[in-house]
Amino acid sequence: MSYPQQPPASPGYAPQQPFPGQQPWGQQPYAAPAQPAMPQPYADLAQPVVPQQAQLPQHGNQAQFGQLAVTACRMCGSVPAAPAKFRGHQGFVVMMRFLSLDGPFCRDCGLSTFRSMTSRTLVQGWYGYASFIITPITVLMNIARRGKVAKLPAPQPNPFGPSRPPMDPGPRLLMRPMTIIGLGIPFALIILLIVLINLDS
Repeated sequence: MSYPQQPPASPGYAPQQPFPGQQPWGQQPYAAPAQPAMPQPYADLAQPVVPQQAQLPQHGNQAQFGQLAVTACRMCGSVPAAPAKFRGHQGFVVMMRFLSLDGPFCRDCGLSTFRSMTSRTLVQGWYGYASFIITPITVLMNIARRGKVAKLPAPQPNPFGPSRPPMDPGPRLLMRPMTIIGLGIPFALIILLIVLINLDS
């Protein structure tokens, strides 16, 4: 069965002329209603810009930035810093006390810690039989570890966390009066021991 393409004409009826670019009635192709656009995958959506500082997980004194690990000084938070451990010793004739301060340190804080603990050890560490041997060993260990911080560049503010100005390294180790006194103590003790032995003989 076929259907007419347009309504039958009637007296006085004039078929309506189509608008320009429009096909006559009954000949227009069927157009499906527009469907709403499906959302794109989340990976394709524009992500908000997040400051890099908020994306850095902190691990103690170390901040992870991509594949780069930035180590901050434990004393002032400046960068760069290196792991180091400086020791001190105090002798009390029949007792002794062991001191230590672990890093990481920036260059200035590390040198300040090294010079302070070493000079104090040279003054306070000789008084005891075992301390007379432990003190020079402690000093030599500190001197060997000094290079880890002395080779670092000048400390800079930490771009990934809080920081403050580093410690003042102060005078060099051999320029400190306490160091000079400490180096003279073992010689004075040896001379005193020789004198006591001669008096006893």
